[in-house]
Amino acid sequence: THIKCYTKGMYLYRLFLLIVGASIAIVAREASAAPPNTDPIEGRYSFSLTTFHPSGKLPQLEHAIKASTLGPPIIALTIPNRISNKGHGHESDNEQEQQILLSSIQNLPSPLMNDDGTARFVQISNSIVVGHTGVNADGRVLCEAAQRLSVEHTYTFDEEIPVDVLLEEMALLFQEYTMKPGCRPFGSSLIVASLNDNIMYKYNNANVDGSGCSIFRIDPAGTVTKLDSIGFAGRGDGDEIVRKLRDAGCMDCSNIDEAEKIVMDVLRNESGSARKAMGGAQDGDGGADTGSSRTTSTSTT
Repeated sequence: THIKCYTKGMYLYRLFLLIVGASIAIVAREASAAPPNTDPIEGRYSFSLTTFHPSGKLPQLEHAIKASTLGPPIIALTIPNRISNKGHGHESDNEQEQQILLSSIQNLPSPLMNDDGTARFVQISNSIVVGHTGVNADGRVLCEAAQRLSVEHTYTFDEEIPVDVLLEEMALLFQEYTMKPGCRPFGSSLIVASLNDNIMYKYNNANVDGSGCSIFRIDPAGTVTKLDSIGFAGRGDGDEIVRKLRDAGCMDCSNIDEAEKIVMDVLRNESGSARKAMGGAQDGDGGADTGSSRTTSTSTT
């Protein structure tokens, strides 16, 4: 009896060692097959917005920022509109009235569609226009929130909402959803174009053109970035697109019609190159860029 128990115990012990050895071999093989930059414990810290990765990052927030760069490209451009003063007591002087041109490519999944139902640019006040890219549904919610802030400010203070107040409130909304339980960050970025110059006095940083026109970008983390005379957000290499616009003479245009033509050509060429390189990549709402494309633009003076 003792011999049988001893034999059975040895058999179970060897079986246990075999199972443990096989498990260690499988884990080692999976670890060696994983890409060198892949964190094997990434999933442990990506299930919650409020759980930080050991590296100090928020994985879900990085995913949201990535989603905001998959939407259609948006370009915001400040250009001077030269107005002749002849007939108003000035014979040779010309004034320069600054304008902001906002343009975006609209990729439709079918040539039978005329519109996808999403307004890429939304007017917030008489001097502020907001454009969104990334997840279209998130962009619509954010634009609606910006419009509600503008209406509430006008009703309360009987004045148009200043751009710095709008930027602060929208940044707080973005940041709130990076730590709110049971929610996810917004997968959309905003381009805010303003003709109001109160932001220059607050930050003591005038626009490079010396005008009251200002362009800002808000990312899913709630970070507000003041852009140059050319602003970009969305899919594509922003630095390369800005370089193409400058090389095409977009900053030397005398009126908004010339600038619009250059921007439309650059956007169409960029969209065609992206479709060839990506093989029909999807936009922020999952619509494939295999159908027709159209460039939409708006301007404010």
